[in-house]
Amino acid sequence: MTQKLGRGIIYCLLLVIVLAGCSSKNGGGPSNVIDPDKPVTLKVAYINEQMFYQSYGNVFSAKYPNVQFEVISTMETAMSEDPTQAMIDLIDESQPDIVMLTMPQYETLAADGRLYELDSMVTQSGFELEQMVEGVVQLLRDAGGGKLYGLSPTFNTNALYYNKDLFTKYGIPEPTDFMTWEEVLKLAARFPTDGDADTRIYGLASSMFAQDAFQLIKDIAAAKGLNYLNADATELTMSEPEWKEIFREVVGGYQEKTIHQPVPQQGGGMSFSSDSMLFNDGRAAMVVDNSSMINFMGGGMAVRAVTATSGSSTSSGQQEEVNRGVVTAPVDAATPDMTSAYTVSQIFAINASSPQTDMAWAFIQYVHGDEAAKIRSNTAMDLQSRLGYETNASGTNLEPFYKLKPLPMETTRWYPKGFRSSFVTITNEEISAAASGSKSVDEAFEAIVSRGTEALAEANLSGEKEQGGDGGFAQGFIFGG
Repeated sequence: MTQKLGRGIIYCLLLVIVLAGCSSKNGGGPSNVIDPDKPVTLKVAYINEQMFYQSYGNVFSAKYPNVQFEVISTMETAMSEDPTQAMIDLIDESQPDIVMLTMPQYETLAADGRLYELDSMVTQSGFELEQMVEGVVQLLRDAGGGKLYGLSPTFNTNALYYNKDLFTKYGIPEPTDFMTWEEVLKLAARFPTDGDADTRIYGLASSMFAQDAFQLIKDIAAAKGLNYLNADATELTMSEPEWKEIFREVVGGYQEKTIHQPVPQQGGGMSFSSDSMLFNDGRAAMVVDNSSMINFMGGGMAVRAVTATSGSSTSSGQQEEVNRGVVTAPVDAATPDMTSAYTVSQIFAINASSPQTDMAWAFIQYVHGDEAAKIRSNTAMDLQSRLGYETNASGTNLEPFYKLKPLPMETTRWYPKGFRSSFVTITNEEISAAASGSKSVDEAFEAIVSRGTEALAEANLSGEKEQGGDGGFAQGFIFGG
């Protein structure tokens, strides 16, 4: 009897432990931490108060009315010459509990011990990290030196958009997932090149974010893990044979008019090139762009009406819809499941000095939970980091954006002041000379290397630096990500 009773007690204890574990995983969440009867104020460093409440604060406050927010604007921080140092100064001065960071800021603050490590909180709260996009978590963990110091509710990456009707018209097989850049360029070369500048069909057009003719060359090189500068911007690193090979392929496409050569933008800054919308106009068979392109065209990809045969606008002024397909972005054969075009622009982290780390995590946990992701998926233009939202609010299949992982590669964060604008001028001049035939392709490439090296050395003499980046921060806010 005593033995049976002992076994029964042990069984009950085991059952309690199992149920407690299930409760932690399934029932764990912000509500377990937030006492509804206790007023709480969280200080949040975010771009501005209106955007914070519109994106996150209103929904959270409606669910947890006892939690109030004090929003510290980071607008001036974002616009400063050194956004990372400006963020450090803001944290020291205002001591927010939660900070929204760009990737360069996140890397620096994590390395400096200014952010609270989240791994223990993830475990203790039962947050299902496996329900987040693996690539996003890995990117943040890599940037944190192997540890997780933040989470991002959204991300962005590229895909290959193609015009199904143009491929059918010219009897060319449609693109497929995991095609290499070389295969995509060969597909582009199969389209006809007749017609003038106003009617010609191009096999491949530039992204709506492309600023110059060198961008496509950089993108293909990046897929191979190549950057045109070393990490501290003291050396031009275009001596590898792959650079010249890529240059020949792309400039050859410009010469043959199978690839559209973008016109350089004036005045700098982020903008859409005036001729970047060829795909929307039905005059390009393919374009590599990020998910913002879908939303830019109204979710369902409705675009300006054009005829596929002539490229001229229809006189009725009615809108037609491009019969569009989407596959994964072009890759390199050596890394067929990875892409260099992977950006995270809004990273939520906890100030290591915060006295309210549990409450701060409760907020971050909610923002990255399923309920918030479902609400956000109806309005946000970036991709959701929470799995289960591979279809947007308009019913568009976004799976191609989720199939590739980020490619780890060395990046340049700081540039000698003025070098990038000088290099854009150099590359556009030499590429235009090669495309027009006034120089050979090899002569233009060697001139870029020579002139670029001289411009880099001259720019480094001043010692002044300007911060670079992938544009994810600005783009994320412009498109409501």
